[in-house]
Amino acid sequence: MHKLRVYFPELEERFRGRSPASRVAFGGLLGFAVTAPFSISLAQICVFTAVAAWLASMTKAAPLLTQKFPLWMPWLFFALFTLASAFHAPDSLNSLIKSRELTQIMIFYLAVNVIRDDREAIWLVKALLVATICIALYALGAVSLQGVLSLANRPSGFFSIYMTLGGFLLVTGLLALSYIFVPTRVRKSIWVYASVLLILSALMTTLSRSAWIGLVVGTAVVAVASGRKKVGLCLALVAVLVIFIAPHSIRQRVKSMVNPRDKTAVERIDMWKGGIKMFADKKFLGFGPGQIKDNYARYANPDAASKPPAHLHNNIIHLAAERGVFALGAWIWVWIGYFVLVSRRIRDTRDASFGTRFRMVGGLAVAAGFLSAGMFEYNFGDSEVVMLVFMAVALPFMGRESEIQQE
Repeated sequence: MHKLRVYFPELEERFRGRSPASRVAFGGLLGFAVTAPFSISLAQICVFTAVAAWLASMTKAAPLLTQKFPLWMPWLFFALFTLASAFHAPDSLNSLIKSRELTQIMIFYLAVNVIRDDREAIWLVKALLVATICIALYALGAVSLQGVLSLANRPSGFFSIYMTLGGFLLVTGLLALSYIFVPTRVRKSIWVYASVLLILSALMTTLSRSAWIGLVVGTAVVAVASGRKKVGLCLALVAVLVIFIAPHSIRQRVKSMVNPRDKTAVERIDMWKGGIKMFADKKFLGFGPGQIKDNYARYANPDAASKPPAHLHNNIIHLAAERGVFALGAWIWVWIGYFVLVSRRIRDTRDASFGTRFRMVGGLAVAAGFLSAGMFEYNFGDSEVVMLVFMAVALPFMGRESEIQQE
């Protein structure tokens, strides 16, 4: 504790001001932010220990009635219809096991209720950025050692696949951009600017086009929501310049995004068509969580050469085919409700402190980037990315309304 007193006196004071269970919850959430880029097992241990501690803390220090549960109704309906779909599935046992991913929703409510103010929210984001800098450097170093960047030779960091690394860097990159471009009279840490450069450079090396699309959309949201439209224009111009001086593999990947005859684009369209046929066959409850691969062959394009996919490369089509119209409707309800609530908060907090405005803009940008990338990738099924997204989109709801400060 001596080093804690010397280097982090305010953090120690905040720990002392909490109940024992609340301390574990707060520490577990910080631990999740630090370990998420390196190990999903460690991250899950940290975050679900934090969830258990938070639930335990409700008994005395923070009764249930004092907790905040924004968007609880659509999430509840989504969970109920997901479970109904799992029970209805031919392989109901495996579908029910797959449905355990519903517990990740608790990360959203954990972050909303455990983080008490802007200061703690910024600590959480900075801890995440420091950890992400490490995997960005690791990814860039791997590319340098390999010599040539190509589709067959993409960095994945400490994740199992480059797509997950791209999705993770997308979320952290948008948080870093939000931190930089939300205006304030206080000088910001120079290392955050460096983190943006490293994270976005690493994101480019993943050659993940869906993540790039999410970055463009999320950056536009940052520019508009923060009132810095000229900054958004400058970033767009910089992106164009980068494309012209980027390695050949990146330029070719960008060009393929507008090529309708691109092999992977054709494969995705075939998957979407197959998914739509699956949905038409089982509209109400779908085939069950985790059951797409086992049932896809009957609906696939006969000329398609690819093996049956585990997912359909589109959140909406995948959820429709897998869980049916009611679960999909609840999922869409969640995000429409989220954008409405956060947009109102941004409007009502224009004169608030930097921390408050950063939370609003950062959460909205991450949601927009994540959903945009999810039009071309089933990123809602990527646990490493989804857990981080649930923490990030909780930012606008953290803290107490009465504690919003004016700048």
